Amino acid sequence: MKTNLSSYDRFLVPGRIWVEEGKGGFPLLRLHADKGDCSVYPYGAHVASFKPAGGEELLWMSPYSSFEEGKPIRGGIPLCFPWFGIHRERSDLPRHGFVRTKAWDIDSTSVLSDGRVSVTFSSSDDEASRQAWPFEFNLTLTVIVGERLEVALATTNTGASAFQCEEAFHTYFGVGDLSACEVHGLDGLEYIDRAGGAARRMQGQGGAAKFAGETVNTYIGVPARRELADYSTGRRILVEQEGMDATVLWNPGAAAGGANPEIRETWNQFVCVESVNCLDYPVTVSPGECHRAIVRLSAASI
Repeated sequence: MKTNLSSYDRFLVPGRIWVEEGKGGFPLLRLHADKGDCSVYPYGAHVASFKPAGGEELLWMSPYSSFEEGKPIRGGIPLCFPWFGIHRERSDLPRHGFVRTKAWDIDSTSVLSDGRVSVTFSSSDDEASRQAWPFEFNLTLTVIVGERLEVALATTNTGASAFQCEEAFHTYFGVGDLSACEVHGLDGLEYIDRAGGAARRMQGQGGAAKFAGETVNTYIGVPARRELADYSTGRRILVEQEGMDATVLWNPGAAAGGANPEIRETWNQFVCVESVNCLDYPVTVSPGECHRAIVRLSAASI
C-alpha cells in the first residue's frame, strides 16, 4: 500500500509527530511524548507500539503479519466493529468486522500542555460497509500517549434508525513466557469458555486467570481494572476500561498457534487481554447519539 507521505504534512510537529513508511509500504505515524512513545498505522487506525519512557514495549506485533491491503494487521491493538468474531449470519463477511482493513482519515494531532501527544482518526459508513451492515455511522479514534496510553473509540449514529453493534480493542501484549503470566481482577466472575469452538458457561473464575493450552474466555460484567502479571519479566500491565462491559482472554496455544502462518512459534510470546462489548451484550446507539469506549494501559514492576 503506497501513499504519498507528504499528504500528512499538515498534521506533523517537528520532534513530536512524524510519518514514515512502515511495513508493506503502509504509512506509519510516530508520536513522541515527554513520557512515552507510540506508533499508529492509519490503516485500521491500528496502534502498533507503546513504550513508556525508560520502559519496555507493552504491545506485541507478529513478525509474520502480511501487511497487505484488505488483510488485517496481526498484533498491537486491532479494532473490531461492528461485530466481534465470526458474523452470526453471514459466513462471507470478515471476522471482527470491517474497520480494521480500512484506511482511516487523520482529523487532528496535538501536543498537549502536559507533554502528552494525541492524534484523532475518523471513519464513516460507505457503500461497501452498508452492504455488510446497513447503518450510517461515524467513528473517531483518539490516541493519547504519555506515561500511559489512552485509546478512545467514539461511535456516532448518523442515520435515522437505532443500531446495535459489537466493538473491541483486541489488544496483544508482549510477554516473556506465557506460562508465567496471570490476569488478576476477574476473580469470582462467570465466564464463557470457547476453546475448541464449543461454548461452555463456567461458574466462576477461582483466583487469578492462567493460561494452559488454548484460551478463549469471555468475562461479562467485569470491573473497570484488571492486571496482567508477567512473572518471567517482573512486569505488570494495568488495563483500565470504560464503556465496555466484557473482557476476553485469548491465546491460541501451541497447536493452533503453531499452525497459524501469522503466529507460528511465537504463540507463547503474547497474550490478548481484550476490552469488549460483545455476544449477548452489544451496544445500542440511537440516532444522533454517541457511545464512547476507552482503554488505558500502563506498566509497573511486580
